[in-house]
Amino acid sequence: MSDIRQRLADIQKTITGIKRAYVWAPQSLADSDLPVFCTFAGPAVLTSIGETLAEENRTWLMRLYVKPVLQGIDGEAEKSVEPFLVTVRNTFLSHPLLGKGTKDSVLPWIEKATWLGDSGIQVLSYAGQNYLGIEFKLAITTIVPISIALYE
Repeated sequence: MSDIRQRLADIQKTITGIKRAYVWAPQSLADSDLPVFCTFAGPAVLTSIGETLAEENRTWLMRLYVKPVLQGIDGEAEKSVEPFLVTVRNTFLSHPLLGKGTKDSVLPWIEKATWLGDSGIQVLSYAGQNYLGIEFKLAITTIVPISIALYE
């Protein structure tokens, strides 16, 4: 899972306008780092494809924090969030295997990354502070080995 977190952050950093993408969520967000991505592992479903292999389909929640709420003039924060609805989507659609765009850069056990959409512009809380941002969802399908216990 650490490899997936790192790869998501690497891709997030390539998006125009993103200042920071955290691999692991920090204790707080500095206004000077905004817009910033924090990614969280969501729920997963496991489907057996053999005695020693399974396919895991996990939803990843990529939260983009853009501007603190109640700052600036009316509509300014919302206007700064809107472009990310398209640029983030397009970036992840162009990486269906989460590769880096170079030969042999895909992670070998990833079968596919499926774009699940976004929350639209909303207020997201982080460490007691409210931000205007978007939550994006990505389903990543991986092959998982199963170790059978002795005498089973």
